[in-house]
Amino acid sequence: MRTRRPARRGRRLRPAAFLLMTAVFLVAAAAVGRERVLKPPAALVEIIAPLCVELGEELPLVLAVIQVESRFRENAVSPRGAVGLMQVMPDTAGWVAEQWGLEGYTEDKLLQREWNLTIGMTYLRYLRQQFPESLAQALAAYNAGPSRVRSWQSAGEWDGSESRLEDVPYPETKNYVRRVLKAYASYRKIY
Repeated sequence: MRTRRPARRGRRLRPAAFLLMTAVFLVAAAAVGRERVLKPPAALVEIIAPLCVELGEELPLVLAVIQVESRFRENAVSPRGAVGLMQVMPDTAGWVAEQWGLEGYTEDKLLQREWNLTIGMTYLRYLRQQFPESLAQALAAYNAGPSRVRSWQSAGEWDGSESRLEDVPYPETKNYVRRVLKAYASYRKIY
């Protein structure tokens, strides 16, 4: 009597498993590439809008920065120490408060919504004035620091334009600027 060999199902399942895994990967990769525009809390927009008018910033841009920085989480703290909605570094916040005479500022206030927004928007406006040629430059400076952006430009690594964003040496900054610009375009349509 002949013994039957067990069926080799492993070979038959492998192509199906491979196709399934490939499909899952492609869907995940497509989802990561898209920046989903979040609906900001209405109460937060009611606070941000008048501050934007007062500080001379655009509401859609501020919302885009907040979405990418903290996803509208007021108590967000990054591993590097950036704080609040606009993810401001405490040293930067102290400098902004001193430069613009924001009396009463202390580091513990950085997690308070109004202080965080005021300091973050003031700093963003300052960077836009420092880099008037391109919003991409100002956003890169918000993420990596203005001295780094200037060094990239002086070294000829990046000309500061949105069209040459691929030349930004820091992948994190390159991705950050892309995401903010994409969210900014979406919020401009909404607001």
